[in-house]
Amino acid sequence: MAKEKFRDPRGAHLRIYWSIVDSPAWFALNFSQRALYIACRRKLTSNFNGNLAFTHAGLAAQGFAVSTSTLASGLRALQAVGLIAVTREGGKVNRGQAIPTLYRFTVEDCHEWVKLHIPSSKASNEWRQFATVEAATSAINAADTQARTSHAEATAERAKRNAEKNSPIRNSKRDGSKFKAVPIRNSKPGAISGFENQSVSDVRQNAGMPVQ
Repeated sequence: MAKEKFRDPRGAHLRIYWSIVDSPAWFALNFSQRALYIACRRKLTSNFNGNLAFTHAGLAAQGFAVSTSTLASGLRALQAVGLIAVTREGGKVNRGQAIPTLYRFTVEDCHEWVKLHIPSSKASNEWRQFATVEAATSAINAADTQARTSHAEATAERAKRNAEKNSPIRNSKRDGSKFKAVPIRNSKPGAISGFENQSVSDVRQNAGMPVQ
């Protein structure tokens, strides 16, 4: 007879092992980042690891209302100390549609998501690699530095593209491609304005008028 699966009469719950909360990786996190980890764990079910989106709107609906920059910094810190890992990068897709980044908790097995091109994997527990709080803190600082550098480079690239787009030289080239100047046809000297080159007496004579 198959053993019936135990069900907690108090309902579902989230579990954080002592090995995590006593680790250097955990000690390196600030209180906001630890709270974020707990809020993210609320989204984990028995078979959903690897297909977890920690979006600003989703977390705000749980009551975890923080700024987008704080959320990005917190997720970056959790990645840096190896508590979570990215399974699919988010960003813009066809027609500018945005897709969220997906994550897995490294302390749990990751299930396969064929349509999302996410393979299954065993718990990797990267957070265990940090022997000291200093090493974990350095990893967080390095991730922050890299993020700032990438943001500055992206900002400079956007500014460069905008400057090129609004450049007077480029606009003049664009205008020149639409409107072509028509060259003046060469004429013989004196033939361009023949009337002006005639004397008053010649005009009167040609018109049959008496010449004074």
